[in-house]
Amino acid sequence: MNDVMNGNEYHVHLGDCIEHMAELPDACFSSAVFSPPFPSLFSYSSEAGDIGNSEDLRGEAKIHLAFFFKQLRRVMKPGRIIVVHVMQIPGLARNGELGTFDFRGLIIRLGQRAGLIYQYDWLVRKNPQAQAIRTHSHKLLFVTLERDRSISCGAFGDYLIKFIVPGKNEVPIDSPEISRNQWIDWAEACWSDIRETATLNVKEGKGEDDTRHICPLQLDVIDRLVLLYSNPGEIVFSPFAGIGSEGYVSLKRGRRFYGCELKNEYHVAACKNLARAIAERQANEKTLFEMAE
Repeated sequence: MNDVMNGNEYHVHLGDCIEHMAELPDACFSSAVFSPPFPSLFSYSSEAGDIGNSEDLRGEAKIHLAFFFKQLRRVMKPGRIIVVHVMQIPGLARNGELGTFDFRGLIIRLGQRAGLIYQYDWLVRKNPQAQAIRTHSHKLLFVTLERDRSISCGAFGDYLIKFIVPGKNEVPIDSPEISRNQWIDWAEACWSDIRETATLNVKEGKGEDDTRHICPLQLDVIDRLVLLYSNPGEIVFSPFAGIGSEGYVSLKRGRRFYGCELKNEYHVAACKNLARAIAERQANEKTLFEMAE
């Protein structure tokens, strides 16, 4: 933590975020943007501490996430914003489940129990054909539609859940980086203009034992959230850094970044992506300086 607090631009801790957050000082982060592991839906590593390996959404995964939110609240500055990216979790066909688990609702309840204030969530539109190809969901397939429409349902959108940390925000978020016209668009309840393919390269983070695909958060989403809820120079936190998507955007936008990542392959990829973000930002700054001369 000290290297970032003393002016370095980023740090990614290799290890369990719940254990590591317990070692961090109180109120050290200005904002947080992240996707928690989606239990039973995506597999990230073979680690026992990886929440994504649990299919017990009402038990083991819930307990892990409860401890997580307790620590998360402590390391966040009062009055600041946490945005959690989630999606609902469809029932497992192999278990004969027809319903959907309300993962969004679970995250909201656990955040509130930890003392966070749930204020709002955006819906991010998803393309049903792309989702059908990626997830092989029989509920979206034409063959299901034509065989028995009672099973069919629409695509699962993403939710961006906004929590406020209790207390007074001592430093207003007021940098002039967002125009009024941008806010008109972004204030819509559903973001329908997000490019689903605008993600970092996930191949460099895959390991030999991976059995399922990973789900990187779109750079467009992160960019909006970083601009909305942090000032230049502040530290953006991602407890599940993955291949570094949140950090990549944060650094390119002139913020600092602190992340945690449990899986070694992802940690290596994240560090490469963060170094690349700084190089790209510096190259862009040099070009703008030369144009101004």
